Amino acid sequence: MSERKSLVTMVSELEKALSNLVDTYHVYSTIKGNHHALYRDDFKKMVTTECPQFVKNKNAENLFRELDVNTDNAVNFEEFLVMVIKVGVAAHKESHKE
Repeated sequence: MSERKSLVTMVSELEKALSNLVDTYHVYSTIKGNHHALYRDDFKKMVTTECPQFVKNKNAENLFRELDVNTDNAVNFEEFLVMVIKVGVAAHKESHKE
């Protein structure tokens, strides 16, 4: 029984990665007290700290404007996920370079 219980409670690598995405978003979104909004300065802090290789050739301000599709001057979690996709695609391409 204890072996079955431990198998059920194991978290996959993908689940850990998803949890890390949510946690990272919240680290920066809660700076101003809103779990659902990542404001411009906190967004810039997040991208330069958490994915400096991705933004080294990009302007964080332009990226913020590009992601803020509803133009509310904040990046919500869904908008944040667009950036995650872009970073993921770039990382995948990079992994296949020889």
